[in-house]
Amino acid sequence: MMKSSLRSFGIGIFFAGAILAINNHFDQNTSANTITTLKSTNSDQKGTVVIKKAELATLKEEAADAKAQLAKIQTDYNNLKTDQTTKKDSVKTYTLMIKRGMGTAEVSKALKTGGIVKDDAEFERYIINKNEAKDIQIGDYKLTSDMTNAEILKIITTAK
Repeated sequence: MMKSSLRSFGIGIFFAGAILAINNHFDQNTSANTITTLKSTNSDQKGTVVIKKAELATLKEEAADAKAQLAKIQTDYNNLKTDQTTKKDSVKTYTLMIKRGMGTAEVSKALKTGGIVKDDAEFERYIINKNEAKDIQIGDYKLTSDMTNAEILKIITTAK
């Protein structure tokens, strides 16, 4: 997200500069409402930059907006890094005990209670859709909250 945002911002700045340069090159109309900066003491036009006050104000506003956007992107990126670190630290471990006669509903409910899955009904549908309900094995299984439904199902349907 950060790279693509910065890349898009850079491309936008490049295009804005190119458009201003082309406009300046072809616009021969310089009114009294312009600011002229001379880079040399020569009176010829070489080294002269002419910017209209309205254009200067617009460029300053765009620069301020770009700074605000960049600051927001940096804040979002730092928050995302913090969230990912917190998620890594909060991985839960749970020992699932499957007993004789337990069905998909009981297994899913136990996984939700242990904090391994967020939605027990979704996991139960997953087991049924994969046609693995009959293959659930009795036993104790050590599971973690960062496992996918497929990983959990593979563990509880494989005989020890």
